[in-house]
Amino acid sequence: MQDAMVTFPYRPGRPSLGVAASAYGHDVILRHGQAGILSWLAEAGADAVEIRRELLTDGFDDFAGLGRACADHGLGVVYSAADALWQDDTPHPNIALRLAEAGALGASAIKFSLGRYELGETSAWRAMNRVLGAAAVSLVMVENDQTPEGGTLTPLAAFLTDAERADCPLAMTFDIGNWRWTGEHAIPAARRLGRHVRYVHCKGTHAQGDRFSACVPDDATLAEWQPLMAQFPPSVPRAIEYPLQGPDLIALTRQQLERLATL
Repeated sequence: MQDAMVTFPYRPGRPSLGVAASAYGHDVILRHGQAGILSWLAEAGADAVEIRRELLTDGFDDFAGLGRACADHGLGVVYSAADALWQDDTPHPNIALRLAEAGALGASAIKFSLGRYELGETSAWRAMNRVLGAAAVSLVMVENDQTPEGGTLTPLAAFLTDAERADCPLAMTFDIGNWRWTGEHAIPAARRLGRHVRYVHCKGTHAQGDRFSACVPDDATLAEWQPLMAQFPPSVPRAIEYPLQGPDLIALTRQQLERLATL
C-alpha cells in the first residue's frame, strides 16, 4: 500500500490534480454544500475533490450519496478526516469510524493529522495494523499540520520511520504551506520525508508579522516549489488548498489547476 499512488481518473501526460473543498471558503460551502461544487471542478478540469469532514453539516451521514455524486462527475475522492491518527501511545479511537466514512465515499485515500505521537509500543502498532487492514480505502496518510506535535519534522520523521519498521502501510500528505506555521523549512522536510509522500497540498503563504495566512502562490513561489517536487515520487498528485475567490470560480479554478500542472 505504501508504494501506491492516489487513484485519480487518468489524464495522460500530466499529474493528477485536485481541489480541496475548503479552497472555496466556509461561506461558499455553507451555501452550496460540497456536492454543489462538484460540477465546477469537473468543468474546470480537476481530476479529484478533497472532501473535508469539518465542512459537512452536523449529523451528516449520506457518505454513499456524496460519493456517488463525485463519481457521477468523474472525480476521484480524497477524504480529509479532520482527526488525529495517534493519541499519545495508542491509535486514536476515531480511526475506524473515519475509515468507514471514507469507504462509503468511495475515497481512494484518507488523510489524518498525526496528533501527539509518543514512541509506539509493538502492541500499539499491531492495533494500528489491524484497524488499517480492515479498511476499504487504499491509501492512509498523515499530513503535516500547523501544530508543533504534528507539523514539525522530528515527530513526523520518527512516526513514519516507526510505521515502516512496524510494516504499517502509512504514507504522507505534504502540505507545502503548513511548514511556515511551525517555523520549519519545506525543502529540508521534503528531502527527509519525500519518499513517504503520496499527495501534495499546494498552498501559498502570506506573512503579517508572526502570523500567516494562505494565499494564491505567485509565479516566484511556484518556481520555489520545483525543487520540492523533485524530492517526491514522479507525477505525485497535488491539490489546491489555497483560497479560490472571484466572480468566475470555474475559470479561476481552471487557471490555477493549469498552473499546478506545470510543476
